[in-house]
Amino acid sequence: MDWQPDEQGLQQVLQLLKDSQSPNTATQRVVQDKLKQLNQFPDFNNYLIFVLTRLKSEDEPTRSLSGLILKNNVKAHFQSFPPPVAEFIKQECLNHLGDASSLIRATIG
Repeated sequence: MDWQPDEQGLQQVLQLLKDSQSPNTATQRVVQDKLKQLNQFPDFNNYLIFVLTRLKSEDEPTRSLSGLILKNNVKAHFQSFPPPVAEFIKQECLNHLGDASSLIRATIG
């Protein structure tokens, strides 16, 4: 499966990741609510793995945060992921275990 993100959806996910790094508690609440909404869409996890593994134009903390959110989603919901989503995540992790960034390698691992 060679999944490609919708550009508008990708920009929304990136903005959410950046907002989640805000120290403002009101912003954090909004981010948490949005994450709950997005977790209802299995494709959301494809966006997260895409940011983590392929979006090298983003800074490492944003990419790593994407991976941490994905890890929590996998722990909580992996059994309900559609098979193509689960396979895409597994394949992306395997393909990028050798990332140049030690932070990204650790997050993928």
